[in-house]
Formats: sequence, structure tokens, C-alpha cells
Amino acid sequence: QKHPSTKHQRNLSIMRCFYEGIASLSLARDTRQENYRRVGEEAVSTMAKFESHSEWNFGNKSKLLHAELHYLNGKMECADDAYIASIMLAQRHKFLHEEALAYELYGLFCVENQMVDKGVRQLLKAHDKYKEWGALKKCDDLQNLIDLIDDPCYSIKKLKISV
Repeated sequence: QKHPSTKHQRNLSIMRCFYEGIASLSLARDTRQENYRRVGEEAVSTMAKFESHSEWNFGNKSKLLHAELHYLNGKMECADDAYIASIMLAQRHKFLHEEALAYELYGLFCVENQMVDKGVRQLLKAHDKYKEWGALKKCDDLQNLIDLIDDPCYSIKKLKISV
């Protein structure tokens, strides 16, 4: 087939919105550039609309985007709650790769906010989920990050974490 179907295009558009939102909110935190914030906020809004049509398919994605936005806005308790909600929904709906991503982002959130032990536990859970999913290269990368965090010379300020 030369051109993807409308349904296929819609699915790609939804996933692009999700991952673009995750990346933009992370970049907004790192750079403080408003254009990244704007793209991230649009993704949060769009995913919330999708969630209103199908909580099963989009609830975990919406919660994860909200968690990242709360983190950007310095609303740490709200971010913590939203990460946990995203993990639970992904788990309940058997979205293994999205559960892994939610654990990973939650782990990074914890590490970056001086909750290192809790963060490493979340990263280890992400590692296990990625392994179960078959993403072995991702497991290696995550293990390298965990080893770096566990290094006695580790400093949160020196570590530049990228997803």
C-alpha cells in the first residue's frame, strides 16, 4: 500500500502527539524555552480529549503527560500522584511498554528531586518491564544509568539525564 489509511494516519498522529509531548515537556524543563512548553501543553490538552473518548487506550498516556507538566510547573505532589496513576493504568490495561516508560520517567523525577533510592527502585522496575517487553538495548542503557547513579562519585547536578 503506497499511502497509509486514514485510521493508520490517525494512530500515528496520536502516538506522535504523545511522544512529542513527553519530549517537549522534558526539553521545557531543561531549557526553559516557551516553545517547548507550548507544544507540551498542547499535547496534554489533546491527549485529555482522546482520554475522554477512550480512557482505556489513552488514560495512562494522559496521566503521564500531566505528570510531566506538573513536574515542569513545580507541582511535585501532583506530579508524583500522576506518575503513579499512569503506571497503574498502564499496568491494568496491559500496556507493558508504556508501563515501563512511566516507571522510567517516575524514576528520573525521583532521582532529580533528591529521592535517589526511590528513583532507583522505579528505574529497576522500568528495566524489568523493558526486558519483559524485549527491549534489551533499552535495558542496557537503563542499567548503565542505574550504575552511574549508584556510583559513590555520583552527583545529581553533574548528571544530565536523557530519555
